[in-house]
Amino acid sequence: MSDADEYAHRFRPVGSPAARRFDPPVRATRWLAPATTAWDAFVVEVGERAGLDAPGLARLLAHGGIWLDAHPVELAQPPGEVREGVHVAVYALAYEPEPVPLPDDAVLYDADGIVAANKPAWLPVQGTRASQRLSLEVALRERLGCPELRAAHRLDRQTSGVVLFARDGEHAGFLGRALQEQRVHRSYLALVSPAPRADEWTVTGPIGPARTPPRFRFELRDRASGDTRPSETHFRVLKRVGERALVECLPKTGRTHQLRVHLRHGGTPICGDDLYGPPYREGAATSASRVQLHAYTLRARVTKRGRELDLRAEPPADFESV
Repeated sequence: MSDADEYAHRFRPVGSPAARRFDPPVRATRWLAPATTAWDAFVVEVGERAGLDAPGLARLLAHGGIWLDAHPVELAQPPGEVREGVHVAVYALAYEPEPVPLPDDAVLYDADGIVAANKPAWLPVQGTRASQRLSLEVALRERLGCPELRAAHRLDRQTSGVVLFARDGEHAGFLGRALQEQRVHRSYLALVSPAPRADEWTVTGPIGPARTPPRFRFELRDRASGDTRPSETHFRVLKRVGERALVECLPKTGRTHQLRVHLRHGGTPICGDDLYGPPYREGAATSASRVQLHAYTLRARVTKRGRELDLRAEPPADFESV
């Protein structure tokens, strides 16, 4: 029995079999350092406080899951000591995730200080609290030999499709302004269930953190408040088959989980989205191997030479067809 299968047998995590392969649960342990401690002794303390065996501690160190005062520890150059009063946070993967390969043709554009890539599902755009080394950003830095490469925006872990990167700080600022000024136009494909009644519609309203657990969810509110931001998406049905529909999503704003929240608000959550829709159930129309959302096209005039980007990423094999 693999580590993932054993964990599923013991703890029964919610999600598809693919989620168990690529996105292990993370256990967080936090404390204030009670005394100044040399690094080697501190690592031993981490293992004891987090309840990690030797393989678990080695995995934690390999992935960079130790944070001090809200900053990840650079394990290539760890501190000589951890001082008294430092806020310690440890994010330990329950088991080693399967690697997500980056296809040879993942780079869609590389010129004028800008890189565009077709992100595979399950590979985070940037490092997470539990792993600083498993990300599209790290993989592209290695492939392109560009340690300064940085993401201009993000997609959720399970979402696939076009992502923009900058090769240096100057171009990162240029892309950031273009995104903020809504000069980057993106379209997404979403497979939803149940199928919407309308063929075309628009959702607008303030989005903010959900006021009921789990806190990492967001919700559409009736009125704006200090913790909300305006949002708008236009939707159009491209095809209907049974209880499912393929929907084109044209966001005017780019809020966290915006498309997932807007589609759930209309009663047509994205297939495979057990955060905003029904829990995973094998064979159900609402279920899938992962969230069925794909960043399909990106069009923008974001290069200093005025060159227009017109990019398209075809949906991968794990984006289910209708």
